[in-house]
Amino acid sequence: MQQNARVPTKGFRMAAGHDIDAVKDGTIPAQRQMSVDTGIAIRLPRGTYGRLAARSGMASKHGITVGGGVIDADYTGQIKVILRNHGDTNYEFKAGDRIAELMAEPIRTHDAIEIDNLEDTDRGTQAFGSTHIGPKRLITCEECNVKMCFLNPDPQDNSYFDEEDIHTHANPRDEITILSSALIAVIQMQTLDDSFLDRIRPTGKEDDTWTERKRELSQLKEKRQTLPKYWELEDGLLNSKNRLFIPSNEEILTEVAKVCPH
Repeated sequence: MQQNARVPTKGFRMAAGHDIDAVKDGTIPAQRQMSVDTGIAIRLPRGTYGRLAARSGMASKHGITVGGGVIDADYTGQIKVILRNHGDTNYEFKAGDRIAELMAEPIRTHDAIEIDNLEDTDRGTQAFGSTHIGPKRLITCEECNVKMCFLNPDPQDNSYFDEEDIHTHANPRDEITILSSALIAVIQMQTLDDSFLDRIRPTGKEDDTWTERKRELSQLKEKRQTLPKYWELEDGLLNSKNRLFIPSNEEILTEVAKVCPH
């Protein structure tokens, strides 16, 4: 809007707000406030509003804060900053000095409607100073056993048990088993080498479920669409919840089971 105004800038790439500058010199008397011109107008993204915030250095060293600070998305006039001087001495600034930070924040806009009654809440009509009085909500907890499962190449042979049975269960002693993630806390996992991973890819083609899931994820990636939650497809391998998705193949499943001590 004004010839000598500056476009808002960020001091660092990850900074939350853009610094905005004063367009002319000024002095804010001690314990007073002033509306400071910036010489700029902005157009905010749809679904946001602009918020003006104090710069931390000015606030901590000179007691300068920002008043008001809400900019509606449909406002296209000059941005002015209300600076408040809480210090005991006058504060001087020059044209080009950074005086505030500007942020575009998401907002939901709704029309207000009149209703007859409000829902009952624990707090009700208790106002200022009511945090530590009134009814309290009692929080209780109930201890329960963790349910776990030994997975076998044939799902019909899967065995379920409680954490109390972990040291007495027959499966770890008598069978080759695959342990679920529920047991990671009590076993020592070992790393599988790259040659094993190379065998997963062709083996997966024999498993209809594995193949169908890979085809689905591949199509989504080609279309640059979001993959289902927890699923990833990298280097031709499927991962679910950061764990390798193993095809249903007896040789592969047996090899995985062998690296789980029992």
